[in-house]
Amino acid sequence: MALRKRALLPIGIHLNLDSVHLVQMEQADGTVALVSSASKVFPADERNLGKADGTRADAKDIPEEVREAHYRHAREFVREQCSKNGFRGKEAVISIPSEHLVIQHVRMGPMQPEELVAALPYELQGKLPFDPRQAVIRHIVAGTISEDNQTKQDVIALAVARAVVEQQVASVEKLGLDVVGVGVEPCAMSYPYVFAAGRSAAPPEGLPSLMLVHIGALATHAAIVRGEETRFVKGIPFGLEDVVEALARDQKAAAANARATMAAWRQGETAPDAVAAYNRIWSKVVHFAEEMESCMRYYGSLARGAKVDRIVFLGPGAQHGALVQVFGAHLSVPCEVGHPMGVVGLEGAGGETEPELAVAAGLSLFGAQ
Repeated sequence: MALRKRALLPIGIHLNLDSVHLVQMEQADGTVALVSSASKVFPADERNLGKADGTRADAKDIPEEVREAHYRHAREFVREQCSKNGFRGKEAVISIPSEHLVIQHVRMGPMQPEELVAALPYELQGKLPFDPRQAVIRHIVAGTISEDNQTKQDVIALAVARAVVEQQVASVEKLGLDVVGVGVEPCAMSYPYVFAAGRSAAPPEGLPSLMLVHIGALATHAAIVRGEETRFVKGIPFGLEDVVEALARDQKAAAANARATMAAWRQGETAPDAVAAYNRIWSKVVHFAEEMESCMRYYGSLARGAKVDRIVFLGPGAQHGALVQVFGAHLSVPCEVGHPMGVVGLEGAGGETEPELAVAAGLSLFGAQ
């Protein structure tokens, strides 16, 4: 029997303030196999996520020197894992840390794709915290609308300052890796599902629309995909630290105690006491559910009444199954914990869903055919 020719895919490196994740896959004859994976979650006290008054901080509140010290430690973890944990080759695809990504909606007149690319920097002047002419910009045309009796395109721009991209690439290349691609969280987390859709026959009832929700420590990204198309992305100012803060107040306990309680609940993800506690703090997190509902309404308004068929939770937040269960009970759309490694048909993917690996897996798959 002939041996299958295997194509080694790049190492996907997902780096944020709360954690670092690595995934590498290889492809052969239409199948995907795992080469290696590794993760490190940094303790909250090491991340300096809290303010002096005990409330959680946003990424922008964390001093630059603190962020850089964290990222140095994270990159050292990447170096160690790439040298001893079964990763092969030197090619890597990296994600830009979420605090550097700006998502901006604009409305523009109809134009050809190349004209839109040229016009976006001018349209974004004054709407970004940096000069659009000195930025890397990608975009999604979400749909068309009628405004003042004129047809316009609703465009979602994803922008990162070019200097940030260059700095991130240089810092990873210092580890001896060759950066062959750069992604951002809301797009990379979607790619396992886009990849799987491109290799599956469309069901008789048509392609489903999935809303993917990546909950991190400090921020959340939502994306809506249908088949191989990403139709919508948005950043939501919500993270696990908001849940920790609300739970700590409910329990009249320190944030560290609330985190420990949540960690214990993860061992029995649908434990009644966890569900009851998350329901008690619902008023403190209901705005997150409202943001998701707003995203779905927006998608429906642009996609001629299209509806989201399922919400898939990803990222560290999705590890808390009881929390997902509570969100699902309050939303009108079925909710589930994502299984990014399984959805691509990964050989050997077992019962562990590992939703926190969605972005790293998507980054590795950027090189897949």
